[in-house]
Amino acid sequence: MSRILWPEGVPVLVDHQPHLRTTSLCVALGHGARHDPDTASGATHLLEHLVMSVPLDDGRSLCERIEQLGGTCNAATGPESLMIHAQVLNEDAEQVVGWVCEALLRPQLTAQALDAERRVVLQELATAESDPADTVQDAFLASLFAGHPLGSPVGGCPETVSRITVEQLARAHTTALATAPLAVAVVGGVQPARVAAALTAGGLRDLPAVPLRDPAADRPGPVTGELVEAWPEEFCWLLVGGRAPHAGDPRRHAYDVLAHLLGASPASLLYARIRNDEALAYSFRAWSRNYGDTGAWRMLAGVEAASAPRVLTVFREVLAEVAAGKAAPEAFAAAVRQAVMELVLLAEAPLDHAIALAGSRIHVDRPWDVDAEIALLQQVTPDQVATAAAELSAGLVATVRPEAS
Repeated sequence: MSRILWPEGVPVLVDHQPHLRTTSLCVALGHGARHDPDTASGATHLLEHLVMSVPLDDGRSLCERIEQLGGTCNAATGPESLMIHAQVLNEDAEQVVGWVCEALLRPQLTAQALDAERRVVLQELATAESDPADTVQDAFLASLFAGHPLGSPVGGCPETVSRITVEQLARAHTTALATAPLAVAVVGGVQPARVAAALTAGGLRDLPAVPLRDPAADRPGPVTGELVEAWPEEFCWLLVGGRAPHAGDPRRHAYDVLAHLLGASPASLLYARIRNDEALAYSFRAWSRNYGDTGAWRMLAGVEAASAPRVLTVFREVLAEVAAGKAAPEAFAAAVRQAVMELVLLAEAPLDHAIALAGSRIHVDRPWDVDAEIALLQQVTPDQVATAAAELSAGLVATVRPEAS
């Protein structure tokens, strides 16, 4: 069970587990790609790279320092978040907390560092552009959130990334710390008092607590359903889905159950149709993601060109059956159990637990608690899942990559 380290300022959630020899840390900032200026799309992602890679006071980067201690570290930019996380031995935890504070709060943003990391980011974008499993994600979100910043690519595009200046990055950094909610989570064997001292020394406790964003402030407009009109003549990736509830909406659990009901498990309804009955696809999965003011439910399948239209048809048929309340009780029960198991596995992996604690706290004003989440999942009814399926069907969006020639 996590607890808030101090009552005021930036929320710090600590789950002290004395039996663990490691400590996992996650710092989540509620500022992501949707907050980038139009003229600097990709700025937050580029800032994330620099926070991890620019030299600190001894010439070594944050990630190099942590890896030399035997720990692991990484960072990720999302549509509305920038997250830094690390897992280290307990004896190194205080030092690493200080380094993370230094890198995030006081990054050394120079033209030389920017140019070097910009080249890395451009290579990353080129790699993603060559992979249809990646490009189909951007195309789907661009359709699902058409005309809204949530529909823009997280990494930006080569044209805007190539033009970003040090001054723009510095403004993005200052704006993020001043206007975005920040949360810290620590899971592991280190004593909470030591965490508090390290965070205080690093300057994080001096930051004011920024209120959570209003879910209704910049919510995307209605979705316009869109299906595939032309199919490619080669192996492709099909992504189909629609809007999901926001992170604080209790309906989100029904969408999670629906993702398992139509997921890659042999116990799912969709698996029975597209794998067992018709052998249409080998690789597919479904998942639901909740943002601060909306969400996205997705099913991704890699399919041969000749099978792709049929996969979409079967998906729509199975979704309609669920919406009509025709899901078999045993399939529904299995989906709930799978959703519960997913939560348990997350909570029992210290690093994943820290990421969940911090990532959730920048959207909702309460600590993420696995027991409470399990209880809510177990209260989901077949009727609620049927409603979720019907809502999804009403605004269904489907994209395919590569595009038809």
